[in-house]
Amino acid sequence: MLANRPYAISIAGFDPSAGAGVLADVKCFEQHQVYGFGICSALTVQTDSEFLQNDWLDSIQIIAQLEPLMTRFKVVACKIGLIKDVSVLHEVIVFLKSKTPDLKIIIDPILKSSSGYEFHDWANGIRALAPVLKQIDLITPNYNEMLSLGGQIESISFWAQYCAVLLKGGHSPALRGTDYLYESGNIHEFSPGVADVHQKHGSGCVLSAAITANVALGYSLKQACSNAKLYIEKFLNSNNTLLGYHSL
Repeated sequence: MLANRPYAISIAGFDPSAGAGVLADVKCFEQHQVYGFGICSALTVQTDSEFLQNDWLDSIQIIAQLEPLMTRFKVVACKIGLIKDVSVLHEVIVFLKSKTPDLKIIIDPILKSSSGYEFHDWANGIRALAPVLKQIDLITPNYNEMLSLGGQIESISFWAQYCAVLLKGGHSPALRGTDYLYESGNIHEFSPGVADVHQKHGSGCVLSAAITANVALGYSLKQACSNAKLYIEKFLNSNNTLLGYHSL
C-alpha cells in the first residue's frame, strides 16, 4: 500500500553532517508530512564548517536512481540542488518531465558551499540556464549567486521570462533578509519575521526544500515561499550552532 502523503524528491549532494543536501531535504519533507525520496547527485566529504572533497555523479547515475521511483510513485514535486553542470541538469530534467509532465520542479543553484568551497564557474550563467528554466517552476538564487551568474541583479528579468525567481535576501547589502519572488510579471516581497538569526550550514537547501514541500502539499508558489520563510527562520534560530533542528 502506498503512503497517504504527497511524494516529493530531492536530487542533491550527500552531506555526511546532514546539515545540507539530500539528508537535510528529507528531514524537512518529513516535518511537512510529505514523503521524501532522496537521489544522490554528488558524494561530499564535509562537516558543518569545512568542505574537503566532492565527487560528482553523472546524469546516467542520477537517472538510474530516479527511474524505479518515478515509475512506481506519483511524485508531485522535485527539488534539485547540487549537481555537476548545466548539461547534467538539463538531461535530468528532460527525464523527469518525460515521466511526469506536470511535475513541479524547484532549483537551488548552489555555486559555493557555506564554508567557501566553489562548485561551479558557469560563464554566462544567466543565459546558459535558459533551456533549463523553460522546464521548471522556480529557481532560488541568493544575492551573491545572482551576481556570480550574471553580473547585475537586473538580470533576474531575463530568467523571469521563463520561470519564477525567488531572490533570497540573506546576503543583500541593502534589505538583509528580505526575499523577492518574481512571478508572472509580479514581484512579491517577503520581509523577515525576526530581527536576528543564527547562521546555519545548509540554510539555502532547507529553504528550497521547504518550498518544495509546500508546493507538494498544494500551496500556490507565493504561499509556499511565505510558509517556507517562516520555517527557515525557525530553523535558523533553533539553536546557536551551525547545525539546525527541523520543526514546524
